[in-house]
Amino acid sequence: MMTVTMFTIKTPGTKTTWDVRDILESEIKWTTDIDFAAGELTFKLVEVDEGFTPKNGDEVRFCWDHKKVFRGKIFKFDYDQSEVFSITAYDNLRYFKNQDSLIWPVSTISQRFTKAAKLAGVPHKVVDKSTHKLVAEVCDSKSYFDMLKDSFKATRRATGHRYFLYCNYGTVELRRAPSKRMKYYMGDGSYLTGFSYSRSIEDVANVVRVVRTDKKKKQQTSSTSKVKLTSAQEKAAEVKNTKLTTITKKGNSVERWGKLQVVEKAKDKANVAQMKAKAASILKSKGKQAHTLKLDVLATLNMIPGNEYPVKIKSLKDIGVGTKYLLITKATHTFSGTTDQAELEMKVRW
Repeated sequence: MMTVTMFTIKTPGTKTTWDVRDILESEIKWTTDIDFAAGELTFKLVEVDEGFTPKNGDEVRFCWDHKKVFRGKIFKFDYDQSEVFSITAYDNLRYFKNQDSLIWPVSTISQRFTKAAKLAGVPHKVVDKSTHKLVAEVCDSKSYFDMLKDSFKATRRATGHRYFLYCNYGTVELRRAPSKRMKYYMGDGSYLTGFSYSRSIEDVANVVRVVRTDKKKKQQTSSTSKVKLTSAQEKAAEVKNTKLTTITKKGNSVERWGKLQVVEKAKDKANVAQMKAKAASILKSKGKQAHTLKLDVLATLNMIPGNEYPVKIKSLKDIGVGTKYLLITKATHTFSGTTDQAELEMKVRW
């Protein structure tokens, strides 16, 4: 029978480890996300007169059915008249929100991840190594998440491989999706208790304009001949001295969905070829409709972001979504009594 087999809280620098299983007041919720977010654990504890009070910074460890699930620190707790603590803890990916300024030399994401993890001060491991060399880059006043996000995107564009971060019971790991490809399907008669599916073009762009603004340098005038211009004259002069160079890329969905246009600024010295490449890249990323599939399941601990499962649901097949392997991008597990139920967000590929 599955149940909570370990749930402890310990204040760093002290010898006492508190087993709090008997004062868990409600369900335990564990949320993990492939998209650069820390794993989160939320739970409630009943206040007891035994000298125990949770504190920010306390370490939390949680095992389900003797399997390691979560290890992290308390970042927030609330307490009210019901004498119950509502607690939020995060795993070590939380420290990748730290900001820094770095210059990346020509290097791989494996090397950049290792450096960021060391600077963040967390245990780390490269599970899946990348050999693709990225160009040198200046990252000024950015979080480690944002620094790595740009590098991950560049690697994916060049190699087709999707890398992501996962905190494995305290150790932050660099993984490549799919981390595991499971044999057992999710769907009718297997794990599934419900689902929701949607398609949206609300954030689509099928026309992309990349614009470079060029301004002529103002001619210098002597102090004796300088005349103060009115506001209208200054604006007129600015318009006269400004030239816009525009590159436009159109997708093949304009007739079907209508014109959905975005404008992006080009760098000051970008040439036409670079502007065309930028427009094509934006159109590729924003030109497709979004598919959202959420599954409610009776879960196992393998149902985490980065793993793939075959999904087989007759109702989806009826609207054109056939059986295929889908990647889990976000998982919210709810542990209650002897059950682990989860809401899974899946990446629908087209």
